Amino acid sequence: MANIKFSCIKKSNPSNLNIRFYLGKKIDCNAQSHILVNPNDWSEKMQNFKANTDITIKNHCKPLIDNLKKEILVKYNIDHSNGVIIDSKWLKKTVQDFHKRPEGIEEHKIYFVPFVEKFIEDSKIRRNPISGKTIAENTIKKYVTTLNKIKEFEKTYDTKLRITDINIKFHEKLTHYLKDELNYSGTYIAKVVNQIKLFVREAKEQKLEINDEIESRKFTYKTDETFDTYLNPSEIDLIYNLNLTHNESLDNARDLFIIGLWTGLRISDLKNINYSLFTKNTLVVPETEKTGKMVEIPIHPQVRKILDKRLNELPKVISTQKFNDYIKELCRLAGITEEVFGNIKNPITNRKEKGLYAKYKLISSHTARRSFATNHYGELPDRTIMACTGHKSLSQFHKYLKTTQKDHIEKLNKYWEQQDELKNPKPVLKRA
Repeated sequence: MANIKFSCIKKSNPSNLNIRFYLGKKIDCNAQSHILVNPNDWSEKMQNFKANTDITIKNHCKPLIDNLKKEILVKYNIDHSNGVIIDSKWLKKTVQDFHKRPEGIEEHKIYFVPFVEKFIEDSKIRRNPISGKTIAENTIKKYVTTLNKIKEFEKTYDTKLRITDINIKFHEKLTHYLKDELNYSGTYIAKVVNQIKLFVREAKEQKLEINDEIESRKFTYKTDETFDTYLNPSEIDLIYNLNLTHNESLDNARDLFIIGLWTGLRISDLKNINYSLFTKNTLVVPETEKTGKMVEIPIHPQVRKILDKRLNELPKVISTQKFNDYIKELCRLAGITEEVFGNIKNPITNRKEKGLYAKYKLISSHTARRSFATNHYGELPDRTIMACTGHKSLSQFHKYLKTTQKDHIEKLNKYWEQQDELKNPKPVLKRA
């Protein structure tokens, strides 16, 4: 009579259950089951999980083991009667067929998580074909974050995704999981969805089989309305005019912030500000981190005065976290405390929450770049501003503009006043 026994050969946790299939002296073969268990939970003598094993594990793994055992016996009866050689190779293929895993094909060419893992590993030495630069560390971190969410999804729904499983049905389950179960924002979910589309398109580039539903209009997600704030010129003046002679750290952060506010540089480029060239009238950034292109920006009078004050020595570069803390404090000291709508992360839930907050609490390093674009919008041609910020398209540029309803009302009132003056000029007194 044929026998099938499952055992944990290795004692590491988790351990891949080993299968021994034997019949008399002629057949005795082994293969991995690809079912992972804790060795301390499995009783080889009883061929079952121990009584104290978590019920969830029992309910999931025991039916899987029983069904695999039945599959081996069914396949044996069919193949043995047809003269197929029953050996370890046969057993391995039987297990693979049971899990619907093709034999002889590398895992990353079939399954989504291994593919993404390999893509991330390859990205560490891959270069952007457009810029010629290696993939930024922050970009790779974003890949890893998305990968972890996919792994969590697989674990929650007890599934192993193939690349071809990335379809509309998967999209619906994933977005439900992220929104309704984990309470992530629409903006975060949209980023995850876009990253997944990037991974699948890369799989297509590698001539791997994908599901064309990835290109459907339904395979997307609506971002939340953003409440990113910006500082107008009057508020910037308040920060610039602060007397910080008593606090060297705040003075340094203020000067760095002012340079950012009047150049539109990203925080990554401000960190490399020492590699830039300040001439009498312009700032030349030889290579911005994100685009890899040179940017030349006229020097604002406030920036020139800061350089004069520092005898052309640049402010000390500090960490992003310290910079964010300092500029919030600068805005508080400058009296920028009016309540405005915004998003602040709740440290308990680790989720951003919309609400009314004192404006200084919403200020971050990215405020400088948004403020530069917004304050010059309508005053200068779009292309002129984009030449400074490095934006490649108008659509990208317009996303940065944060003019509020109040700003639009003030501009409209000012326009009406100008029009009224043209139609009804004030009388000019004539000299006698």
